[in-house]
Amino acid sequence: MSGQKQLLVVTDLDASLLDHEYSWSSAKPALAKLKSMGVPLVLNSSKTVAEMQNLADDLAIRSLIVAENGGLLAVNTNLGLVPESGTSRRSGDYLIEINGLSRDFILSHAHALRVEAGYRFSGFGDWSAEGIAERTGLSVESAQRSKERFATEPILWDDTDQRLAQFETELSKKQIRILRGGRFLHLMGLADKADGSAAALKLFQKAQPAVDWLVVALGDSANDRAMLEAADIAVVIPHEDGPHITPKAPRVVHAPFPSSKGWNAALLSILDEFC
Repeated sequence: MSGQKQLLVVTDLDASLLDHEYSWSSAKPALAKLKSMGVPLVLNSSKTVAEMQNLADDLAIRSLIVAENGGLLAVNTNLGLVPESGTSRRSGDYLIEINGLSRDFILSHAHALRVEAGYRFSGFGDWSAEGIAERTGLSVESAQRSKERFATEPILWDDTDQRLAQFETELSKKQIRILRGGRFLHLMGLADKADGSAAALKLFQKAQPAVDWLVVALGDSANDRAMLEAADIAVVIPHEDGPHITPKAPRVVHAPFPSSKGWNAALLSILDEFC
């Protein structure tokens, strides 16, 4: 790369870097080129740090990880970057910086409301790894990694829709929101994937203030929209069927194929511009 410009790539995982079998093999050429060019890769997902560490290990990268839908930034201790908060929270080789509300704060208020108003729900904080495995279909080992949360709490709601609306209103008074997933409701703060990307960018800017960072973000779903729109170059990964998202960013690139095959093709094209 010429001058002080440097790419920073931020990517969603499921249906973006990973295909429907959770494989990244089709993205190997672009991943190899990222490494050869020294371009940092930030993983940004709804998954937990413990779940994403395994992927980072498989990719053989010392990555920054944005986990739990932007609720936290995890910094590999081998990168030489220090989280802004100087937090002592750790997960394996990663230091954890919470973006907004901690899971402890969320649980304390949600469980207090459950006691006070009798709301009927239960969540990961109530269940063992075996209980999570039974409810999700995950292996017990995978369930344990999914249980290791810092900024979000998945719950199963067993009450009325009217009571859910009341619960949501009460939580909002503490800046806690409910994100509706497939089967689970996710209790979390107001941070999103764009906030996680911004926290990662800030660390790189602090470490290398003379560099003009150009952020490339890749994602496929509405949950990625804020992350894509905060980037300099937004790469939209298409689905096999259904509508595609149309983010507004300084430059929008539409990958030619779904999932990791499209991720690979689009990113290689962008990297070629900066060789």
